[in-house]
Amino acid sequence: MGRVLVNLKEEFLLSNDMKEYENLFTDSIRTELKSFAEYRAAYREICTLKNILNVLHWDSEITLPEDGRDERGNQIGFLSGLIHSKYAGEKFYNLAQRAREENEQKLLPGQAERKVELEKLFRDLDRSRCLSQELVEEFSVTTSKAHSIWAKARKENRFSDFAPILSKIVELSKKQTECYGYQTEAYDALLEGYEPGERAENLENLFFNLKNSLKPLVARGKKVLNPFSKEIPISLQRKLGEHLPEILGLSPKMSRLDASEHPFSTSLGGKDKRITTRYDLKDPLSSIFSILHETGHSLYEAGISEIQGGPSSLHDSVSLGVHESQSRLWENQVGRSREFWEMYYPIFLNTLELKESELSFTKLFSYINQSSPSLIRVEADQITYNLHIILRFEIERALINGKIQVSELPDLWNSKMKEMFDIEVPGDREGILQDVHWSGGAFGYFPTYTLGNIYSAQLYQAFSNENPNFKTQVVEKKDFSSLLSWLRKNVHWKGKFYSAEDLIRSATDSSPDSSHLVNYLEKKLIELESMNHGR
Repeated sequence: MGRVLVNLKEEFLLSNDMKEYENLFTDSIRTELKSFAEYRAAYREICTLKNILNVLHWDSEITLPEDGRDERGNQIGFLSGLIHSKYAGEKFYNLAQRAREENEQKLLPGQAERKVELEKLFRDLDRSRCLSQELVEEFSVTTSKAHSIWAKARKENRFSDFAPILSKIVELSKKQTECYGYQTEAYDALLEGYEPGERAENLENLFFNLKNSLKPLVARGKKVLNPFSKEIPISLQRKLGEHLPEILGLSPKMSRLDASEHPFSTSLGGKDKRITTRYDLKDPLSSIFSILHETGHSLYEAGISEIQGGPSSLHDSVSLGVHESQSRLWENQVGRSREFWEMYYPIFLNTLELKESELSFTKLFSYINQSSPSLIRVEADQITYNLHIILRFEIERALINGKIQVSELPDLWNSKMKEMFDIEVPGDREGILQDVHWSGGAFGYFPTYTLGNIYSAQLYQAFSNENPNFKTQVVEKKDFSSLLSWLRKNVHWKGKFYSAEDLIRSATDSSPDSSHLVNYLEKKLIELESMNHGR
């Protein structure tokens, strides 16, 4: 039996009449579900167009000549509008409606799963139909052009150059919130697109409690100076990183690694996963942890792509928080663990042409797991990272809710950095311009990073309880297959069948709980304190 999404029998069988269920998508059932098959064919076409759009976005970041930026923005805007018109248009909506009516009328194997699929579809479809094609196109063109403006402003350390187009993005985002509608605050309407069912008020309470739990851990953190005494050539860093995704389980036959201004991963098809990283001559670890992070995203996408019977509304990630849990798990729980570096340390030294006398294991491992307030989110340690997210959440929430203006952002950012980290921001590049997300209009995205950290710690703890020999497998065999298999079964192959909360509960036997993250971070501090004490 293949990995059919709705045929993971232990998890998905919902009624006794499905005990003999073998394959929802056999030819005989397709014949009896004509409307369902027609809807699926139309959905497949839309997914193909989305993959083409992702190719354009990927190329814009990696290989597009600078003078082609405006024309590419128009191409992206046109294709985004076309996809929206097909997805939110009357033709597809009517096909989906007939499929739903047909499924309710015919008692055939898989009816319960088809019902869940169509419920998920209509929840997203009704939301998409709130936006006009003109607004979708204008938003896509604006954000496409904004990326290069942001990159140039960041390079030249001038927020004022980025402010006008950011103001337009904020204006368009506010128009979206009015189209979507909301009960409590405008920001909720955008948050829903990344973390279905989550609300800003809930996050405010969660983040407040987490911040208080992290405070004593932040106070115990120790800053460790960069241990690299010389610059590491990009050519050696590239050689080191190019094999890392394969070590974790991502096949080089279906993935590719490139460099970009801001690391990202994207899926261009079922067997086409793209990863980027960013190189730092003075710190090769920056690239390594970007690769670990983005590989985690791509492993999740690759797992979803293995589900048979797609594409459908169930062949997707549950939420951005769950997606982020996969990247943070590989980056932190795995990539900052002692067993990983006991395995990777010899490879690291050899490839970068370093000697153990130049960089001891203890010094390297202490640097990898240091904890100290810092300016840059993507380079922040595990303990302080979530404070960076809380800062961004508070600012963008106020911005979308109309409580602050774009012109106020630099001063507000700098004051919050002083309040949270006691750090003076030297300039816009290291402050308000350091992240790419707002140039893409991704308001509501940042909170998913902290949700991902919470989920990842809980998932990894559940895996560790079931697989006590994993550490030995990593050190002795460079074998991560037991972890990847566990994630495939408990997260990836379940697609979007469950809500984020139900998925975590199913995998770990408990509801999402930040105490797992706090406990993990406290154990990490104890590990470092013990190592440094024993020097």
